[in-house]
Amino acid sequence: MKRLRVRQKGWPGDRQPEERTKVAISSAPALVVIGIHREELSFGREVVDGLRAGEVDVLEIPDGLSGRRPRPDQSFRYDMVHEALYLQLLPHMRSHHQLLIDLHTGFDENGPSADLICGDAVLGAHLKTVLARAEPASARIIVLGAPDAVRTHTAIPERIWHNPSFLYLCIEIYLPGDGPAQPGAVALARRLIRLAAGCIAYRGEAAERAP
Repeated sequence: MKRLRVRQKGWPGDRQPEERTKVAISSAPALVVIGIHREELSFGREVVDGLRAGEVDVLEIPDGLSGRRPRPDQSFRYDMVHEALYLQLLPHMRSHHQLLIDLHTGFDENGPSADLICGDAVLGAHLKTVLARAEPASARIIVLGAPDAVRTHTAIPERIWHNPSFLYLCIEIYLPGDGPAQPGAVALARRLIRLAAGCIAYRGEAAERAP
């Protein structure tokens, strides 16, 4: 399992382009991104440390943004840096990976549970079929832009979640409290990452069946 790093500090234009990202070619079909929100980095590390070599690659962001919403007078700058941070992921995906898994956490006293949010309707349907057998009570699929989808707003750039070159999947794991990551939540995240990575073969199979 390759582990890469992206550092984000200050305004997007503060550094030369070559300093912003380092691209590594990998054979793993899925890339898991942890630390977009810095409060979630320790949970992400615990999750990916339990994955086997070769299952996925990991992109760690040690200097991510806070997941807490900024004050109104800080919103413009926050949104600009947030967008720039996500767009730095693009070079890691081009010709290297087929699926970008964006791992996040939230809180729900009834957790652990999860939302899986994607922009590809076929992937969403495939995940729904797989999860009905594997995680029937703890995971929900949300397809961005679908007319029957749960109303969801995302600040993630459309070039990330709706890109013709790769698939995007946000896995939001809901923890039952503010304390240390619950073992059940960590185990759930690992299962969902493995299931998602196994689902990307559907794309090639669908292409082969097409006339």
